[in-house]
Amino acid sequence: MRKVTQSQRNITPYGGLNFIYDAFSRTNIAQYIDNQLGCRNYRAKYSYSDLVLSLFGNCISNGEYIADLELLKEQYWEQLFDAIPSADTVEYCCQELKVKNKVIVTDSDVEHQINYNKKLNTSLVNLCVYTNQLKSGKQGYVLDYDNVVVETQKQDARKSYKMTYGYHPGIAFIGNLPVHIENRNGNTPARYGQKELLENCFNNLDSNNISIEHYRGDSASYQQEVIELLKKNDCKFYIRNMSSQSFISACSKVNTWEKAEINYQEQEIASVEYQPFGGDKTYRVVVTRSLRADRQTDIISGKAYNYYGIITNNSQMTNKELILFYNQRGNDSENGNKNILNDFNLKRLPFMDMDTNTVYMGLMAICSVLFEFTKQLLVFNNTEGITLKDRVKKVCYRYITVCATFVKHARENILKVFSSRKYRYLELII
Repeated sequence: MRKVTQSQRNITPYGGLNFIYDAFSRTNIAQYIDNQLGCRNYRAKYSYSDLVLSLFGNCISNGEYIADLELLKEQYWEQLFDAIPSADTVEYCCQELKVKNKVIVTDSDVEHQINYNKKLNTSLVNLCVYTNQLKSGKQGYVLDYDNVVVETQKQDARKSYKMTYGYHPGIAFIGNLPVHIENRNGNTPARYGQKELLENCFNNLDSNNISIEHYRGDSASYQQEVIELLKKNDCKFYIRNMSSQSFISACSKVNTWEKAEINYQEQEIASVEYQPFGGDKTYRVVVTRSLRADRQTDIISGKAYNYYGIITNNSQMTNKELILFYNQRGNDSENGNKNILNDFNLKRLPFMDMDTNTVYMGLMAICSVLFEFTKQLLVFNNTEGITLKDRVKKVCYRYITVCATFVKHARENILKVFSSRKYRYLELII
């Protein structure tokens, strides 16, 4: 290659974004976001919907920082969507949407900081309903809840249980959809204030007539007040219970253990009736026991086993069915947290304080909902190589990354796509 010619013709490497933004335009998503988040000052050049759609485009084209918006603006110039703000404008918008941290000092002089942005969480659930990914009145939804440590060196970040500085937000999912996000500082454990967090989550879901039939949580949800809240909301719950002397003693009295293959391993399982929290209310606990590696006999049980239990109020499922159902939580909640951390840049928080970063987390959760909607659109239109399980990188490489430009023909703007793959305007599903 000895000769190189250069053309001034404006061709974008992200031509697939035009089809997605066109579908968003025809479903009036921008107007809906503005109705939810409100209007900015009349002198502002960019709206909140411009902010959200720009951050979405940045993520789906594999941008990692809000500074990458400048590169997106340069490479996506004169395309279907061109209202891409600067990183400074993103910060101004997040400052406008933030709410103050709630500071609680315990009797032992431990300070907890919690940030709950009601407007963003309400908008999150409403958008799931608007895009028809959640349906009002439908039964059988499963709510998964988990906390995740977001490591960061921001000035107000506290040391977490992982001995790293960061924040410790709690995120609730229905399937792959984040429906609630509430931020805590790194030193606040997952157990603290969980009942209030879940109460806020259920209230937002109830306002859209979204009923939760099943709730899955880790051992941080093993609290009497949390279980009472779930019973109040008519939920069947499945919670990893914490090991205690009374629990081990109850497990050691079981004489009949059933052998079952779980996660390709042969395990022994059984059900026990157990009274947690020192009360008189009895619950079913599905127990898995495994032989200790050191074969050391436990002083309480008199046996060389470790016991792991799932407390539940579901009496219909068999032991194996219940364990397999609980283990699906790893695919939904835990993988959902990993995806939102990596694909939607929660690992790279841009601002210097917790309340502004909470807004950014909420906006990224909204972008995640838009991404799930995008995949549904692409699958509905039989797009080659795209499935509902795909992550951002695959969708970017297989659909977004294609050279395209607008050309004028017969007084009409026509999108010219340079690809052997077939691209067409997406038919809507709502």
